[in-house]
Amino acid sequence: MVYKKYYINISLRIILLLANCLLFSFALLKSNYLYTISFLGILILFQGFLLIRYINQSNTFFERFLNYIKESNTTLNFNRSLEDTPFKGLSSYFFAINEIIQNAKIEKENQYQFLQYIFNHVNVGLIAFDKNYKVLLINSAAKKLFGIENLSSINLLDRYNKKIHHSISVLNPGEQKVLPTTINGKNLQLSIKLSRFKLLDKEVSLISLQDIKSELDHNEVESWQKLNRVLTHEIMNSVSPIIGLSNNISNLLKENSQVKQINSLSPEIIEQAIQSVDIIEDRSKGLNDFVKKFRSITVNIKPEPKSISVFELFEDLQLFMHESFEKTGIKFTHTVTPENMELFVDRKLLEQVLINLLKNSIEAFNKKEEKSIKLIARVDESNQKLIEVIDNGCGISKEQVDQIFTPFYTSKESGSGIGLSFSRNILKLHGGSIDCRSIPNEETVFTLYL
Repeated sequence: MVYKKYYINISLRIILLLANCLLFSFALLKSNYLYTISFLGILILFQGFLLIRYINQSNTFFERFLNYIKESNTTLNFNRSLEDTPFKGLSSYFFAINEIIQNAKIEKENQYQFLQYIFNHVNVGLIAFDKNYKVLLINSAAKKLFGIENLSSINLLDRYNKKIHHSISVLNPGEQKVLPTTINGKNLQLSIKLSRFKLLDKEVSLISLQDIKSELDHNEVESWQKLNRVLTHEIMNSVSPIIGLSNNISNLLKENSQVKQINSLSPEIIEQAIQSVDIIEDRSKGLNDFVKKFRSITVNIKPEPKSISVFELFEDLQLFMHESFEKTGIKFTHTVTPENMELFVDRKLLEQVLINLLKNSIEAFNKKEEKSIKLIARVDESNQKLIEVIDNGCGISKEQVDQIFTPFYTSKESGSGIGLSFSRNILKLHGGSIDCRSIPNEETVFTLYL
C-alpha cells in the first residue's frame, strides 16, 4: 500500500511536469506570451526541484532505515523520523523486520553463551588460533593446565613448555601425539591433537590438550594383570607336571628317604623313571620355547620405514597367498583408494602383519560355501590412512575381542597367541594402531590405522 502511494505520487508529479513542459513549448510559439513563458519556466524548475527532492527523500529514508538496522538502534527514534515522510506507513514493517533481527541476535547470543559454557565446561584443554598464531579462544582447562590467566599468541607457550610448543608447531591437521612432559612440577602424559577448519573464510586451528596419564596407568595395570594370568597359566601348565614327575621319580628311586641300591631296582621302575625323565625333558623344552616366544614379542624391533606403494604390496600379497586361497576355495579381492596411495612404513614388517591377519582369516572359515576375504586400503573422513582385512568367517565373540591382543592368548589348539600381539606392537612402532570388530558368522574386520 505504501509503495502504491509512492508510485502514484511520483506519477502525478511527472504528469504535471510534462503538462507544464507542453504548455511552455506552446507558449514559446507565441511571442506575445512573455509573462506566461516566464511563469511556466519558473514553475517547471520548481516542479523539477520538488521531484528531485521527493526522490532524494525516499533514498535518504532507506539509507537511514538501513543504518538503524546496522547500528541496532531502537524503533522509537526511527518511528518519529517517519512522521514527516510519505513512508510513515512503513513503520509497522520496520517494527516486524527489527523484531526478526533482534530475535536472531538474541538467539545468536544464546547459542554463543551455550557454546562458551560447553567450551569451558569440558576437562580437555582447548586453544583456537588463526594463521598468524593469534589466540582466538582458550578455555578454563587450558588456562589451568599452564597456570595462566590468558594467552594472546600460541607462540607464547614456548615460555611455559618448550616441548609442547614444539609438538604443536610440527603437528599436521588430524594428527594426534602423546607427549610425556612436566608442567609446574607435575608429570603428565599429554595427548595433543590438531584440527583445522575454515570459519567465514578465515583459517582457524584448534588444539586439544588432555592429560591421559591416569588412563594409561589404568590400562598398563590391566595389561599386566592379563599378561600375568596368561603367564601363570602357561608356566603352571609346564611346572606342575614337572613337579609331579620329579616326585614320582623320587618315590621310585628312594625308600625311607634313602636312595635304593641299583641292583634292587626292577626293570619296570627303571622304565618308569626314564619315561618320567623324557616327559620332564619335553615339558622343559616347551617351557624354553615359551620363553623364546615371549622374548620375540618383547625384543626391541627397529623399523626401517620407506615410502611404499600400497597397490604393489597388495599385488605381492595376493601372489604369495594365491595357493592358500585356491586350496580353501576362498574368493580374495583387494582395492586401493586412491590407487596411487603410498605409506611411509617398514614394508617387511607390515607385510608380516598382513600375512598373519590373512592366515587368521583363512583359519576362521568352517563349512561355509561362500568364503571371501577382502583387503581394502582407503582414506577415511579425517584424512586417516587405513587398511582393512575383512572376512565372512566364523567371527570372534565380544568376550574374545577384548582378549585377542593379549600376548599368548589364543582360542586355537595349535595357536601360539603371539601373532596379534606382535601385530599391535608393529603398528605402535609405526605410530599407528589396530582394532577389531566382529559379528559372529557374518563379518570380521581388522583395521590398521597408519
